Amino acid sequence: MSSTLPLLEVAPLAFGASLILTPLMGRLAVATGYLDHPDLRKPHPAPTALLGGAAVGLSIAVGVGLAALFFGTEIEIPRVGVLVGAALSLALGLVDDRHPMRPAGKLLGQIAAGFCLVLWGARDGFLVENPFLGAVAMLGVVALLNAINFLDAMDGIVGAVVPITASGFVALALLHGADVDLALAWGMIGAGAGFLVYNAPPARIFLGDAGSHLLGFALAALTLQALDDALTWPHFAAVACILSYPLFDVVFVICDRLLSRRPITVGSTDHTTHRLGRICGRWGTLALISGLVTLGTCLGVVVWGRKSDVAVTVIVSCLGLGYAIFGALLRRASPTPSFDT
Repeated sequence: MSSTLPLLEVAPLAFGASLILTPLMGRLAVATGYLDHPDLRKPHPAPTALLGGAAVGLSIAVGVGLAALFFGTEIEIPRVGVLVGAALSLALGLVDDRHPMRPAGKLLGQIAAGFCLVLWGARDGFLVENPFLGAVAMLGVVALLNAINFLDAMDGIVGAVVPITASGFVALALLHGADVDLALAWGMIGAGAGFLVYNAPPARIFLGDAGSHLLGFALAALTLQALDDALTWPHFAAVACILSYPLFDVVFVICDRLLSRRPITVGSTDHTTHRLGRICGRWGTLALISGLVTLGTCLGVVVWGRKSDVAVTVIVSCLGLGYAIFGALLRRASPTPSFDT
């Protein structure tokens, strides 16, 4: 199996682990009070478990460990910055899930996680050699943490988006030789898919901020790994395409709040998922966003191998224009605290 698709065995093992660990973590969440309670911004009718992110993280680790133990898979140990940054991201989210943090405190934690990834998690590429680009990369990590956190506003969305985007990084590695952590990427695919079984509408467990921060950090790690040794316009454009929907959602929310003169740090029902939920219902929204993420991922894989900067620019411009039109249309749909099913 591995000779054709290296480390593929990690995905089904992480999937199986997630199927087992997710309901167990749900019970632990109920026992310890890690629950998300309904309010005007949250449509679930009853308190819902919040430790789905911890289940996904454990499932990735278990999948990788079982692959090494039973299949003899050679696993490269992640750099210390990846491990420490992931732990910080998870811990930050766990604290925020139990005792909501102020935006400034949460931002400091995100910066610390990004600092760990950029300083100690990157290989000896441009991030180490160029402090300016390293600083930009750290801001990118923070942006991606918030993008996934923003996107986690509706049942099943992040559980579907993360496996698709992780598949894009697997494709970059297998088709184009991008130097990414395949064990992590395959693990995210399997663990995310297993979690989606319980998180699909109506969700029985949520990722929580712990899960959205952890998965956002993992995607940031894959992104920096892909770019660290080959920062070219086609490569940058490729990862931008793969991550286009989460980035579009966070930009849409920030712009909408600024244009409406509302604070950007106060949660509301103005995300793309809320607006689409009113139009398409939860399952329709899940299908539409999954389709858009798949499109962006496929474009990213194609763009990575393009030699013409002009062709890459045309593709990225068309995708950006499409999202701009989509966003303008979405602004016409009033935010709603509930979803039509």
